[in-house]
Amino acid sequence: MNQKRILAAGLIAILVAVSGMALAGAQARIVGKVTDGKGTPLEGVTITITTPNLGNFKVVLTSDKDGKWGTILNDSTIKYDYLFEKKGYMPVNRAGFKVPIATTGELDVELLTQDQAVQKGVVKEVIDPYTLAFNGTVEKFQAGDLDGAVEGAKKAIELGPEKSGSYDLATKVAAARKDWDLVIQWGEKALSLEADNSSMFGPLMEAYKAKGNAAKAAEYEKKFISANPDKPEILYNQAVDFYNKGKFKEAEPILRKILDGAPEYANAHFLLGMACVNLNKIPDMKKHLGEYLRIEPNGKEAATAKEMLEAFK
Repeated sequence: MNQKRILAAGLIAILVAVSGMALAGAQARIVGKVTDGKGTPLEGVTITITTPNLGNFKVVLTSDKDGKWGTILNDSTIKYDYLFEKKGYMPVNRAGFKVPIATTGELDVELLTQDQAVQKGVVKEVIDPYTLAFNGTVEKFQAGDLDGAVEGAKKAIELGPEKSGSYDLATKVAAARKDWDLVIQWGEKALSLEADNSSMFGPLMEAYKAKGNAAKAAEYEKKFISANPDKPEILYNQAVDFYNKGKFKEAEPILRKILDGAPEYANAHFLLGMACVNLNKIPDMKKHLGEYLRIEPNGKEAATAKEMLEAFK
């Protein structure tokens, strides 16, 4: 055997050894090809690989001009999720895909435009990206994921910069996070697009109060009260005003109205009980002070309520 053949044989041995090392242990390889609805290779598709087994694990790849992509999985004992995305196409998610140890798995996908998806019957109704972002934000908000919701709100605004609904939702998310600067920014924008959106008055009132802008806070408080005349908090403040002026007869029906709609409103029970003392309606006084203590046994007015009930045994 001449020296060249010996070198060639040695090189092959080294390549085989390196190939074996690449898939050593629990490793495996994943490759694939992305095409469009007509079977044409798609370049520039983002492939994001994650796994619920490793919270911080994330690999992001991009398909080449032939639509091909691939990578090594260092731990193929677990399942991975693959998200394929490209602007203008509907995303595809392949969750829980597993490649056996020391093998090469293939994962080919087809990305469709919305029109192609409808034509092929993949979806019956295509939801636009703005609606997807908006609905995703609502889901996160309802689930208590405020950080995720605020990011979703920003995305919805980006996709629908002139849609008042995106700013409305974003304002409410920001208010829940007590991010008063964002409340003011988004709330004012919402009102510029929809001037009669009264749901913005309360958040903006609180935001301006928190930021120390008394004039703007008073402006929105006035609007809030005007838009919510039957809101328990508004009615309660009216009743307190009458009570403090000694107008117990005027305070009584307002407090009863509150409790008709909000029977667990503890402070309304207490104030009504105290008004009833002054109106010589002792049975009603006992009833409402007793209700206050049931709802707020350690409340701020608990000691006073107990004293009054003891005094009128």
